[in-house]
Amino acid sequence: MTNLAPYTRSMLGYNQWANERILGAAAGLSDHEYESIAGALSHVLGTQRWWHAAWTGGALPAPADLPDLEAARAAYARSHEDLRAFAGGLEDSGLLRAEAWWKQWGYHGAMSIADVIAQLFFHGTQHRAEIALKLTSYRHSPGDLDYLFFKNPDLPAEAVASVAAV
Repeated sequence: MTNLAPYTRSMLGYNQWANERILGAAAGLSDHEYESIAGALSHVLGTQRWWHAAWTGGALPAPADLPDLEAARAAYARSHEDLRAFAGGLEDSGLLRAEAWWKQWGYHGAMSIADVIAQLFFHGTQHRAEIALKLTSYRHSPGDLDYLFFKNPDLPAEAVASVAAV
């Protein structure tokens, strides 16, 4: 056996951690500023919800309506709870199960659950980076979103500076 299940649980944990940092940084935005990121927040959330439904055989969700930050926090909390419950039952053998996730649209290429969890991870990273850039322009930076900081929350600033200097 491999360590695939713990690694994918870590990826899903990072996903939650990074989303919460983004939502925390969004506190204090004006209505106009929030509206400028609401579509991207909805997209990231919708993607999480879509994949969770696909993995668990649930109904595919309707697009997320996030009219304000409190609605976004509540919807993300529910999604994170669902993903944590799913992650808790992950085993290496199940992660290797491949399916044609897009067959309803006529595409029959298959990917393993592990690969689509990686897709969720990297997809979220892309969109969170876009949201973080906008938040930073509003002087509400979420700070470092690196996986390194998720895995090592007590990492000394000197160690980070030494890597940044390379």
